[in-house]
Formats: sequence, C-alpha cells, structure tokens
Amino acid sequence: MATSGTSNFNLDASDVIEEAYERCGKELRSGYDAKTAKRSLNLLLQEIQNSHKPLWKEVLTTQTLVQGTASYTLGANIIDISDVVLRRTGDDTPMSLIDRGTYQSLRTKTTEGRPSQVYFEKAIPSVIHIYPAAENATDTVRFYARERIEDVGGYDNELDIPINAVPVVISGLAYALAIKVAPERASDLKFIYDEELLRFKQEDASNASLYILPGGRKK
Repeated sequence: MATSGTSNFNLDASDVIEEAYERCGKELRSGYDAKTAKRSLNLLLQEIQNSHKPLWKEVLTTQTLVQGTASYTLGANIIDISDVVLRRTGDDTPMSLIDRGTYQSLRTKTTEGRPSQVYFEKAIPSVIHIYPAAENATDTVRFYARERIEDVGGYDNELDIPINAVPVVISGLAYALAIKVAPERASDLKFIYDEELLRFKQEDASNASLYILPGGRKK
C-alpha cells in the first residue's frame, strides 16, 4: 500500500478557525466572523498557558554573571523560570527560588559571594536578582525560561504550538465559538474540549513537547 512519505501536516490559523466553525455546524461567512474567531483563539491560547505550563515553550537559558552585579534583565517574553543552578568550573549547584518578600528582607543585596538564591521579578521585561551578588565573572546561572505563546497574527500563520496540541486548541475554539453562535452545541463541545485538554496535559507532563534550542540560550 502506497503512503505519502511525508509527515509535515499542520494547520494555519484560518484552517483552525474553519474547522472549529464546522464543529459548531456553521460556516465562516464574514470578515467579522473571522475577526471574532481570531480573538477567541488568542484568548484560548492565553488560557491554556495560564492553566498549564506549556513545556514546549521552556528554553534552557544561560545567564553570564558580572562581578558585583545582582540583577540581570531577561527577555520581554519570559514569564517564569525554573530549575535554576549555578555553574562553576563545570559543576552545577541548585539555587533556591525565593519570593519577593524574602528578597526584600535581605539587608545588603550587593554583598558579593557564591550566589545561592534567586528572585524572579515578573516585570516587563522580567528580571532575575541573585543573592549574594556575583563574586566573579566566570560563573553562570542556568535555568529553564518559560516564554509566552506567540499571538496568532495573520490568518496564514501556523500557531506557536506543537502538533499534539492542535486537537485541544481546535476543540477549545469550537466550544468558545459555540457559546456565541451555536449555544445548543456548547455542552457537547465542552465535553470534547475537556477530554482533549486532559489528554494533552497528561501527555505533555509525561512526555515533553519540550523544545530545547541547540546549546540553549546564552546571554
């Protein structure tokens, strides 16, 4: 039996929106339909990001330290960090993530020493504060940086998600659109969405749609 020999199937935003409308038993008829569907799609992506840590958006990042410096600005799209270690001469030592109150209570934040704690400030752009401040310029801090899911943008853009997340996004969008245009189908579509979301979360947690850039990101 002949097969295609390819495995690069994906959907752009317009395909996702069209499929979601069809599940509602409706057709995409106007520019306004497309506009409101794209807005719902962007909201859905943010909902998934807020309710579930999207592993595919975690990037292994290296921050080079500067002697005497305690604070380092990260990228504007970084919304969280985890698994922080101090690397010194090839050896990694775990660092403790502390909250704002604990960091604020540190009396002399510029004291130099071997960094052992880090506070992640969720600003725009985000900032990491280490304590003690770096005592040399050869140590690095390594961590996984979780980035925001990119906006949909143009209708011909592919979504910033792995292929295994496409079913849950389509199901979620169909449910969101049903609330607006096909309320009689909303209950059934919500059930399908909940099932797909549970499957995706379990799969993502145990498997890893984890994209690590070659060599990670270095600053």
